[in-house]
Amino acid sequence: MSTAQPKPNGNKDLIGSLREKLNATALPITPAQRQDLLAQLNSDMLSLGELTLHIMSVPVAALHICRAAGEAARNRDVDILTLEQACNLLGTQRLARLIEGIPVVDAEQLPAAYRQLISISEHAVSQAHGLFSQRIARLWHEMSLATLLFLSPLWALTYLKPHIFEQWDAMNRGVLPANVSKRQIAETTAAGFTLIQQVAQDWWLPPWILQGYRSMNSSRRIMVKALHIARNANDPQDQQARLDSDRELYRWLTQPANSLLMATGIALGAHHNWYAIHTLRWQQLSALYLGCSVDQTQQISHESAVNSARVQHQASPGQNWLPAMSLPWPADYAPTQEPTAKPASAPASPTPAAPIRPERWRQLCLTLNAQPTPFNTLSELLECALKAMHDGLGLQQCWIALFNGKAQQLLVGAALGFASEQKIVGTRLGNPRGSSWGNWLASDTCHHLDNAELTRLGPLLPGALRSMAPDSAFELVPILHNHQVLGLLFACNPGNQRLLDQQRQKAMMKTANCILNALLNFKQRA
Repeated sequence: MSTAQPKPNGNKDLIGSLREKLNATALPITPAQRQDLLAQLNSDMLSLGELTLHIMSVPVAALHICRAAGEAARNRDVDILTLEQACNLLGTQRLARLIEGIPVVDAEQLPAAYRQLISISEHAVSQAHGLFSQRIARLWHEMSLATLLFLSPLWALTYLKPHIFEQWDAMNRGVLPANVSKRQIAETTAAGFTLIQQVAQDWWLPPWILQGYRSMNSSRRIMVKALHIARNANDPQDQQARLDSDRELYRWLTQPANSLLMATGIALGAHHNWYAIHTLRWQQLSALYLGCSVDQTQQISHESAVNSARVQHQASPGQNWLPAMSLPWPADYAPTQEPTAKPASAPASPTPAAPIRPERWRQLCLTLNAQPTPFNTLSELLECALKAMHDGLGLQQCWIALFNGKAQQLLVGAALGFASEQKIVGTRLGNPRGSSWGNWLASDTCHHLDNAELTRLGPLLPGALRSMAPDSAFELVPILHNHQVLGLLFACNPGNQRLLDQQRQKAMMKTANCILNALLNFKQRA
């Protein structure tokens, strides 16, 4: 919703005013869409079921039909559950008049934000089909219509005020509006939920849609509990035990209407980033609902995105952003965040630490902790660990050394972020077992070293480490097992004199623990 600060006690008036405008808005379709629908309606070869499939491919037309059918259904106090039911209620002649009366606007003249939001709804239907159509096949027609129209009140809002979608898009990419606090955003978002729920009631949309809004509002606490359980995806037995012990939560989770909530959540998250924590949460909840692994859910989700992209591109090539286009990108690739060019004359200044990407770091740590180990080689394991530090924690230069029992040395096994990583890999860093060097390493969970510390410690440190020491400060984090040094992590951001804030320091130590678990699991593999 809009991020503008509301006037004191003006929320109710604002919601009421917007509600009237949205109810009076007749959303347009393109001339080609109307011509195709009328041709299909006049065809004697098409059954009603086939006709509804064509109408579903024009989401705005489906909304007009359901709103018109909803007016008749309200008087009879019945619900519109499927598009076929809505078409039957209107009859062929009235359906033709309704389609002829829908406003038409050339696609190029429609607000881009409006077209994009409808594209997200179409993607959500594809997600629902891929993930849930087999699980609740008997209710597929109800689910598909409700999923398609779940965001429809926002279609109207975006058509009238495209800047609202643009603000939402920017905020999800980390750009907050100027002079607006997070509290104001939260308050306005809550008001927005109230608005779209009221509009959905006015339009007499399918009851699954209203149930989805209630889950986001009145059932929010139980939904948060389900999300917490879903996060523990590595222990399905514990998940099932917690569900069995909370029957209210289990009943809520297994409601078929939640499928459209999860499908829409994945589509909204994927619009920005497949690897974002918001996307992962909906995938984890879907996996819990389906009783399968998160990996399986993600695979189906990605396939569904590709299917949706093919259909949408064929219908309107190049008009909208299709999330499937970003699936081949690595998780740390952010094309919308262009680096700011620095003037050649600008004086050198300390390089700030790169931002932490918690969702990426958490995903890689889960991979490291997985049992049985997903790694076929030690190199794969070390590469995953380096990405957790580099991609997840924003550490520009890092390497990992492991103790080699045969050589009785710490050997650098993998490095990332250096001009010539091959010269670093294989470097010997002394024997950490029964030596003053090893005792010093084991004396703390994280060592901060700058030029002054290097001078003070002097000969205690291996010569190879001193020769590799950068001009900037750096951190050493030991990997300890049974009070002995099993490995060593190095991290540096060139130009930054205090690399690790408290948050990064804790994350680095957790990363070391994850690497230890990964090494132990790898050693025990069959």
